Amino acid sequence: MKIPTLCLSVMALLASSGIHAMECKGLDEIRSKSNSAALQQLVKSVASNQDDVADCDSVATVMNKAARTDIEAGRKLEEDRPYNASQAQANFAQAQADPDVRQRLDQVGKEVSNRNLRLLYQAAILDEEGYYSARDMLVRQLRQQLK
Repeated sequence: MKIPTLCLSVMALLASSGIHAMECKGLDEIRSKSNSAALQQLVKSVASNQDDVADCDSVATVMNKAARTDIEAGRKLEEDRPYNASQAQANFAQAQADPDVRQRLDQVGKEVSNRNLRLLYQAAILDEEGYYSARDMLVRQLRQQLK
């Protein structure tokens, strides 16, 4: 059996067994650290969702920020900046001015009915695209929803 055929066979086997070939590694860690039932339910929803709405690393980053489990390790390269609501709104407007980002945000808005999951994915898209202040604004909204 040739290597590409073997790879395709393994991928097909994983897909048919319900195991994702590239599971998001950070989700199990968040699930084990969280005391919030709402956050654990959100992690479960993300883990069972087979659509690739946003990059796994961005989803994990947003989940960590929402759970407040993002502990800085090692040397800090720059100081933490306090949240600035007007800067976040301006950054969100910039993101919406980008046609590709706006299309992705709108698509999630239409296709994801669960408000928490929608906020999570939209924040992850903003993280992935580099709109960090806007991401933090949505993370704050998500935190409020999860209380």
